[in-house]
Amino acid sequence: MTNRILMEKKTAFALRFQFKCFNNTHSHHFDVMLCYDTLGPRPSKDDKGMLFRRLCNCGHSDEAQLLSLSLLQYQVDFVKAATLGVKNLIRLVKHWFRTSFAKPSQENRFRRLPSSYTVELLTLHAWQLAGKPIFFSLLQGLRAVLRLLLRCSELCILWDKLYTPYCQGVRRTLQEQTRPFILDPANPTFNVCENCNAWDEVAVVARQSLLKPLLNGVQASGPWLLTDSW
Repeated sequence: MTNRILMEKKTAFALRFQFKCFNNTHSHHFDVMLCYDTLGPRPSKDDKGMLFRRLCNCGHSDEAQLLSLSLLQYQVDFVKAATLGVKNLIRLVKHWFRTSFAKPSQENRFRRLPSSYTVELLTLHAWQLAGKPIFFSLLQGLRAVLRLLLRCSELCILWDKLYTPYCQGVRRTLQEQTRPFILDPANPTFNVCENCNAWDEVAVVARQSLLKPLLNGVQASGPWLLTDSW
């Protein structure tokens, strides 16, 4: 079975690999990470505050990586709290990312597109800017996200309800970093955009997609009227 496993990345805390199927060349992609539950099942505000302060003070050490792992469930919970319509829009935007960019190759081997989590947060942000509608057109939602990606070099997005007021200083420092900037709703030390080095390509592909028949000439309608100014 080992000849069917293609290891992509290995660190002290995570594995990323592909597993090839038997009957064809299709592969399944896996990310395996440590689980580090330092907070326990019912953490108090004081427990959370202590963790966030430790995280903000330990820099880029191994301890910071372990503490970050303990916050992964909060990332999941943040996205799961969205409405069904937004979850469907997230699936659509992820499908666009999977099908609209050149496949990994020797030429683009150093390219890193936005992570799945980053895509989820970008979609949630576009929906929130539209006023958090319950019912909406998926076409209008997709158009809004693509138009938002045209301005990705200007993005500065904060969700800090979970860890305010513990890490104000770190937040201010991070905001001074290069755009785009999306502060992780679960981790006050992590700009989720920093692992992507292909934002220019993302903007170009978004512009090309807006010119295709499905979206070309589509006019914004409520509650997405604000997207015309993007």
